Amino acid sequence: MAKLEVITYGHPILREVAKPVGKVDERIHSIIRDMMDALLEEEGIGLAAPQVGISERIVLIDLSKSGQTTKMALLNPEIIFSSKDMVPYEEGCLSVPDVWGTVYRPSSVRVKAKTLTGKSILIEAEDILARVLQHEIDHLNGKLFIDYLSEEDKTKNAEKITALIEENRKKLGHVAL
Repeated sequence: MAKLEVITYGHPILREVAKPVGKVDERIHSIIRDMMDALLEEEGIGLAAPQVGISERIVLIDLSKSGQTTKMALLNPEIIFSSKDMVPYEEGCLSVPDVWGTVYRPSSVRVKAKTLTGKSILIEAEDILARVLQHEIDHLNGKLFIDYLSEEDKTKNAEKITALIEENRKKLGHVAL
């Protein structure tokens, strides 16, 4: 198994729209196994393929850290309904370490996706599952939770965000935000 590392803010892949997954083959299964290892190592509750440098529409969710049993791997997930009711929650992200801020998101969503067996499913989600689905699907569309932060939260986290950009500039020689 290849060890995947979570990439951080400032890396251009985090701003790309990920490509749809076509055929579900051993390569996809291998990516998901490696992503699960990375998610467990980082002690997160969600991970999107772009966060480990893979521009494909794959999302993992493991809510065991939040006291729930929900675990899922989704291919080509798409939000098809969002409630009008917006709720605040303090969010963070493995790709934007040590940065936290209040993000308002719809309290419930309906998501269509494919499973690893290629079966189409419909997920009705609320509370933490709805939030994590929205956060991870945003990654597939090149959006980050920091895009939703208030000016106050952006200011509060400006030093940390600038440091991540500089770190990636040194690593990559450029940064595309």
